[in-house]
Amino acid sequence: MTVNDFIRKYLGKVAIKQLMVFLIVIIYTLGNLFSPLIFSFIIDNVIHKKEITSSIFIFIADKFGGIAYLQKNLWLPGLLLFAVNIVVGLCIFLRGKLNSEIAQNMTENMRNDLYNHIQLWPYSALSKSKTGDLIQRCTSDVETIRSFFSGQLAEIVYAVLITLIANIVLFSIDKRLALYSLIMIPIIFIISLYFFKRIQKYFVLYDDTESELTTITQENLANLRVVRAFNREKYEFEKFDKKNKELSKIDFEWINQLGIQWGIGGSLSMAQILVTILIGIFEVVNGKISIGQFSVFISYEGMIIYPVRSLARLLSNMGKMKVAIGRLLEIFNEKTEDLESGKVIDIKGNIVFDHVGFQYEDGNLPVLNDISFKITPGETLAIMGPTGSGKSTLVHLLTRLNDYTSGSIKVDGVELKDIQKKCLRRSIGIVLQEPFLFSKTIYDNIKISQKNADKEKVYRAAKIASVHDVITEFSAGYDTLVGEKGVTLSGGQKQRIAIARTIINECPILIFDDSLSAVDTQTDAAIRKAIKGLSKHCTTIIIAHRISSTQDADHIIVLENGQISQNGNHQELINEDGLYKRIYEIQTAMKEIDDNE
Repeated sequence: MTVNDFIRKYLGKVAIKQLMVFLIVIIYTLGNLFSPLIFSFIIDNVIHKKEITSSIFIFIADKFGGIAYLQKNLWLPGLLLFAVNIVVGLCIFLRGKLNSEIAQNMTENMRNDLYNHIQLWPYSALSKSKTGDLIQRCTSDVETIRSFFSGQLAEIVYAVLITLIANIVLFSIDKRLALYSLIMIPIIFIISLYFFKRIQKYFVLYDDTESELTTITQENLANLRVVRAFNREKYEFEKFDKKNKELSKIDFEWINQLGIQWGIGGSLSMAQILVTILIGIFEVVNGKISIGQFSVFISYEGMIIYPVRSLARLLSNMGKMKVAIGRLLEIFNEKTEDLESGKVIDIKGNIVFDHVGFQYEDGNLPVLNDISFKITPGETLAIMGPTGSGKSTLVHLLTRLNDYTSGSIKVDGVELKDIQKKCLRRSIGIVLQEPFLFSKTIYDNIKISQKNADKEKVYRAAKIASVHDVITEFSAGYDTLVGEKGVTLSGGQKQRIAIARTIINECPILIFDDSLSAVDTQTDAAIRKAIKGLSKHCTTIIIAHRISSTQDADHIIVLENGQISQNGNHQELINEDGLYKRIYEIQTAMKEIDDNE
């Protein structure tokens, strides 16, 4: 998608209203230009009885009973002037109303499309993006576009129309004075373009710096407990203050350039009006133009000068709008994940990894290499290994957050890449190591993916996760509000609520990505026992660092450096030399020490 495609897409949805705005701007422009002509007609033709040369005012004079009648009833041309200004005022109201509707409709559609598009980004793109930057693009950049289309586009149309039509009228009155009244306008225009090119570089710089400031704010607010735990308040403030001063400096330089341009443009504009007044007086004294025509020149001069003076501001805002669209296009041009194509199958939980390998696109070494194992429905597989050995990456392959680069993964005999992602993820329940809870009640958090779940189903899931009794001890029970990210709960409580949230889906495949680490061993055993009793056909994968969490598994694999170094059950692995046996001996010794204490 290009910038032009973007504008056509969102402006096209409100094309009729935009055409109405342009029509209203034309009427508004003609009304503004007609008022000085009426005033000129009153002075020259009604009061001073000069011959009427305009066919329009000949028609008006006839309709109002002739010049003699108008001289006796000056309130009639005054009423005409009043009526024209009423129309102008009505046009201002309608233009503002329609511009607001256009801008709001555009931004509503933009926000919806942005949010939906980001939701469909592949995991690899999301993991590389900064949350603060995405927030800033979806808010500040959208607001920049809204601001432009809420009135500034109409201002550009008005500026072009008023300049063209006013000049045609002025040249028809007196070519010499018209030329003098335009002498400064090309200079003002050139200066405006010069300053626009100078400040254009600040648009991208300002947006990027504001994005970095938003990211700093978001990261700090999301990790306040960590900041305070390590006494880093001063450091965080200094980091924020440094970036804030950088943003203020860019903004000041930008405004300073605009101020210089506006000052020079204002001075030249006043000089232009002064030239028009002086030469106009000379022309009136010499009888080359009438007083009424002179008043038209003065009025039109003010109408032309302001749009020309505003040119730099309009161009500046147009440049900001273009930059903002470009930043949004970076989001829209990111390919989305295809969730619909592929086979829809009834997943039972038979999983086969056959010489599977995985390497990131920008990586130099494989993360996983030659991984092979099988799990049948109802079995439990435990995965152990040191940090960075590829445990979480392995389950990411199963949910297709990442796609394996070699080998084969089959689920119920079907190649994983051939299965529809929506179908696959609907059938796999995963509990992450750091579960995210929403700012809702505990009840709503548990049933978030099962909106129609009744209380009994919610309670059953909570009981399996060994958290029901804990919840009922809260004063509000299941109606207890969870703070953002679950900050009102302990780590173990959050994990158990996340487990209940996953269990309620009754998926044929359950994955626990080190999600039992925050609960004690007794609760860990109770949860695993309850899950084992859910269904004899439920396939369970447990990633853990505690032997107590893995010892009851049907199969255990040990990952080291992206490869399977050991494979067997608990009894087999503690009888063979290797990492599993060393972990077992260390944890057993530590348990004995704790028991003796």
